Amino acid sequence: MNASGTPPFGRTGPHPVALSPRAEREAQQGLSLCLTWLDMPLRDALRDFDQRMFAIAESSRNHLEQQDCFESRGIVQREGPAFRNRFASHLSERFRGLGNTPDSRPSTNEYGGLNLSLVDPEEQEQTDALSSMAARAEARSASSLFELGYRLAVLAGTPPLEGEALPAGPRALTAALRAAMETMPLTPAHRLILFQAVDTRVLGHSESFYGALNEHYRTRGILPGFRVYPNVRVASTPAGDRRRAAEAAGEGAGGMGAGGGAGGAGGAAPEGNIGVLESLRQLLAERAQTGRGAGFAPGRLASDDELQTALLALQGHVSDVTDAAQREIRSASALRDELLAQLNRGRPAGSPQAELTPEQGDTVELTAMLFQNLGHELSDESAGRRVLGGLQWPMLRAAVNDRGFFDKAEHPARQLLNTVSEAAHHWLDPVEGEPDAALLDRLERLVVDASIAQVIDPSWRADIEAQIAQLTRKAHVAERRQIEAMEGRDRLERARQRASEVMGERLGEGAGAPRGVLRILLERTWADVLALHILRGGETGEAYLHCLGVTDQLLGRRPVPDTLKLRQEVERGLEHLGMHPSEAAQVAAGLFEPAQARQGDESLTTTDVAMRLKQRPRLGEGTAHGEPVAPMEPTPLDPAAREVYDGFASLRFGTWFEFDQADGEPVRRKLAWFSPATGRCLFVNQRGVRAEDMDLTRLARLVSTGVAREWREERVPLIDRAWHAVARALRRERMANERMAGHA
Repeated sequence: MNASGTPPFGRTGPHPVALSPRAEREAQQGLSLCLTWLDMPLRDALRDFDQRMFAIAESSRNHLEQQDCFESRGIVQREGPAFRNRFASHLSERFRGLGNTPDSRPSTNEYGGLNLSLVDPEEQEQTDALSSMAARAEARSASSLFELGYRLAVLAGTPPLEGEALPAGPRALTAALRAAMETMPLTPAHRLILFQAVDTRVLGHSESFYGALNEHYRTRGILPGFRVYPNVRVASTPAGDRRRAAEAAGEGAGGMGAGGGAGGAGGAAPEGNIGVLESLRQLLAERAQTGRGAGFAPGRLASDDELQTALLALQGHVSDVTDAAQREIRSASALRDELLAQLNRGRPAGSPQAELTPEQGDTVELTAMLFQNLGHELSDESAGRRVLGGLQWPMLRAAVNDRGFFDKAEHPARQLLNTVSEAAHHWLDPVEGEPDAALLDRLERLVVDASIAQVIDPSWRADIEAQIAQLTRKAHVAERRQIEAMEGRDRLERARQRASEVMGERLGEGAGAPRGVLRILLERTWADVLALHILRGGETGEAYLHCLGVTDQLLGRRPVPDTLKLRQEVERGLEHLGMHPSEAAQVAAGLFEPAQARQGDESLTTTDVAMRLKQRPRLGEGTAHGEPVAPMEPTPLDPAAREVYDGFASLRFGTWFEFDQADGEPVRRKLAWFSPATGRCLFVNQRGVRAEDMDLTRLARLVSTGVAREWREERVPLIDRAWHAVARALRRERMANERMAGHA
């Protein structure tokens, strides 16, 4: 132990590594630099979490959810300093264990330590979120982390450090985050929001942090001339290693691959640091070896300059194409045929035909597969398919020109393609309604701009994102209007139900029950007057209590000291419902004056008054979407549906559901609002437009029969999901070929 009572650096763990005095000083300085740099981003992350909680509470209509948000804010505000201290303490332990490796030797008894248990879904979701955070950070800072791993390995006298062994790496930071939050009693959903805040404020800007750490060690003379050369191809790789690399590409195809050999380091790249393009090419090569690939005929191979010239020519044709059919997403064979035709255009007869190199052919095939998978997310009638088809040549040229298109999530062309795909998926789908004309026009202009440009302009993506942000705001406003309308309908329905109950109790049955026009007035029109006063002031309001007294006088349950005043009260109540004063006077006359006293031309018979009251719309009818406000008939529930219905006690506003349509295609709808009192629900689509309203019993029945299901939005970008689908398809094809070869 040193003077402070803490163990010296590099001497903890099951296999302690003793550091030299200089190495211990350098590790201590590196730790100090880490803690200094991380303190302010951590504070910003906690402030960001506080603001997010306040925004969620402000927009929520559920008081329980609001209470949870304010409780989480208080927890983080109280424990913020302790949270930062625990984070720093965990990171310090990582530095003190520099160079140590965990004991991974298997137990003598293979099953001696086996402990089977169910996986907690919430715990698994948090673990997955932290893993994704670390993976994205590793992808963003692959080169810097590679250098840092070698430099810290020099201090520890060990092989290059990576992953869990890198004390300041993204996995160490996410582990420190989990340890720092261990004692904070946040709900699982709010833990994920705090993870997102740390991801944005800390890991999202970690590249500059790792660059500064590398620069610090470089100036201290630790591998001062070390450089990383990305995407160095390995001349020969055993089949098993190729297969593992391909499997890794399937999981990391969203930009998690980081190329890497090292110059001046005296060693090859660590296993697994292989680019996405290189890994998927291995799968394509294995497919071609089985005879199922397209193959490449012998001939003169096209140079990179020739290929760029041909792609630029084909790219320029896009702006001239107005036929939607010619803007469809092309297959790999169609792309290759058009490209070869352009390469060989104008060649003398009998001269060798130009062919694509294997790498060029793989790039064409992977780009085609990427676009086809992006197209699968869109319906056949979507205008977004035409936009993607128009971008296929410019994006292929960007992929051929820069391998980073496949490997780097921050590549401008790749980010633009993802933004366009997201816009087409959410805002151009005809199933959700008419596409936004301004956005469609901007995307069409983007196709023209990209077809004549030499490089991708980042401002294009910014323009599209600005339009999407505006559409999102409009959708939010539209959703709020729908919610307010539904809340008004629900309050009116409950007020009418209560007024009907009160009136039913007073009317009763038997010899003393009123008949004729008085009963019609009380059951229909005057019950609506009671409902109107319940809406305005509640059942304890002065107006409602006064109206109830008038009801009792009309029924003879209270004495009537002044008949003229009672008549005026009835007329005033009818006028509150929107009845014209002259019509209200006629109705009151039919109620209070005997028939022989009403001899004028303007007078109405008792039958006329009764018919007019029956034909008059009830309170609220025809005002909300043209529909009458009437209670929904609950759907009968079997035991399975009852269990689902009981689970709705924890249902929250904003939950997304997926419904199967008659044609088999699912649609996603957001549960924007529901009433716990009446069970009425409101579903909206992505654009905030009312899609359907139903009651909770019907929703429970649909869920129990599999027609509807809760849906959680994937936080993976569309282009990353498309890469995963490409890798999965290639792996499935490879496995099928292996099975066929085994049977043969």
